[in-house]
Amino acid sequence: MRRDRISKRAQRRTQYTNELYTQARSSLCPDQPPIPPAASEDQRNFEADLLHEVIDSHTDFTEFSFGIRCVRPHRDTIELTVENEKRAGRLLNRILPSYEPDGEVHGMLGLRIRQRTKRGIEIHVAGRRTSAWLTGLPSAAWKRHELAVLENLADIAWHPLWRGAQEWSAEELAFEQRWNTGAWARHFQAGAWCSSGLLRRLAVFHTITPADAVTGYRGLGINGYEGLGPVRWCLDVIHRSGVPYDKETLVDALTDSEFGLPVAPARHLDAIYPPDETKNCIRLDDNARTGLVELRFQTFNYPSLQLSSCGPEYRDIAEGVERRIAQVLSGER
Repeated sequence: MRRDRISKRAQRRTQYTNELYTQARSSLCPDQPPIPPAASEDQRNFEADLLHEVIDSHTDFTEFSFGIRCVRPHRDTIELTVENEKRAGRLLNRILPSYEPDGEVHGMLGLRIRQRTKRGIEIHVAGRRTSAWLTGLPSAAWKRHELAVLENLADIAWHPLWRGAQEWSAEELAFEQRWNTGAWARHFQAGAWCSSGLLRRLAVFHTITPADAVTGYRGLGINGYEGLGPVRWCLDVIHRSGVPYDKETLVDALTDSEFGLPVAPARHLDAIYPPDETKNCIRLDDNARTGLVELRFQTFNYPSLQLSSCGPEYRDIAEGVERRIAQVLSGER
């Protein structure tokens, strides 16, 4: 009986992470949540910032949600497996910090590469107990994409900040003090549990929903909340014509008492959307009103990306998307 329960928990975890069953089973720990939260405030804030960069750097058509094939959450680290080289290049270009002379710091402040191994690269924020692994490519490919970022910075005369010293640069410290110590910073940190929690469950958007794509952004506050309101993640779950929405399955997964987030359907919708569209917009928030997940189900066709008419650059991706949608619709997942 106990063995059956462990197997069911492992199988259920794969729906949120897209790990192999054996990986999910080996990650389960007695008396611990099947998807553990980040162990420290620093790790939680780091993952919240990383989710923001993962979503904002996702600008192309991908087979998996935001171009991340699977996630492997552990208490003190998280692993993100990118689906291809293009996605790896865009992500590194976004997160590696650089300084624009007489301007500002770009990328994730204080981010450094701790290790470069056959497994991938481990990134962290210098001086803080943080860790994330980027995997999915050979070590030579990660090195090549890092060098490409360096070349791009040289072309525009910006200074890379992640190489060399393992402490924050003067430019990063000044930028942090100016922009990340006020009310907005405290606001984002208060909702970091939600952001980190979404990152640790990112695969749920492509394992159980028959969507072609998921896009999103971190939105501004909305009516009905005090002050700045919750940290709001707006996620567009995009389907092709003829594919029904499965809103209940996704909502049930995100609100599941064991595997999901501590959220429930919000009690209101403001006037952003016309009344006939609110039925396809679902908001989930917590009791303290610090985190908000806004799911917006949409139908939109991408003729150039359909398997029958897409170009060679996207053919493999389109085939993978159609295969994944067929599996979800047939209940094979």
